Amino acid sequence: MTEKQQVRKEIREKINATSEEYRSSASASIALNVLTMPEVRDCKTILAYFSVGKEPATLALISKLLEEGKRVCLPLCIDLDEEGHRIGTVDAMEARVIKSFDDLVPGAYGIPEPSADTEVMLPEYVDLIILPCLSCDRNCNRIGHGAGYYDKYLTKIRKDCFTLAICFEEVLADEIPTEPHDRPVDAVVTEKQIYRWRR
Repeated sequence: MTEKQQVRKEIREKINATSEEYRSSASASIALNVLTMPEVRDCKTILAYFSVGKEPATLALISKLLEEGKRVCLPLCIDLDEEGHRIGTVDAMEARVIKSFDDLVPGAYGIPEPSADTEVMLPEYVDLIILPCLSCDRNCNRIGHGAGYYDKYLTKIRKDCFTLAICFEEVLADEIPTEPHDRPVDAVVTEKQIYRWRR
């Protein structure tokens, strides 16, 4: 087992130990913290994600961003068949514009995703990305679920595109193991604090 695999295993155990009440309350506070950030207030086009399972909930946050007139995109993984198996497409993830939750359809594993007829937003037009993670540390290093979609997508964005990950304070890691291709996010937002990467 690699160091990252070991860290993922430990973090999943921590997440499973959190209560539904904690996750619900913390998710609401995380959403409020995200909405207060000047980078979020000032941007036009945001790539967010539809939370599942025990991730910090993003639905209320997405609703509020749409209400505020932001152009909200959600990811569509285009290298998966209907059963969720990879079929080897080169550019595996696209940002798709949604106007409301009506633009979503059940995707792989039943996870809602933008329908095939939604507008594609090119990476260079995205101003801010809200990234999923298993955990982060306070130095803004992020560990994802291991599929690598976002790592690849982040190589295509503008240099001034702001990246933030949302994470429960209770599952923050002391230190996330990093590899040369890993890049920190600009901010990690928990229910208690906004940690910013000091360049």
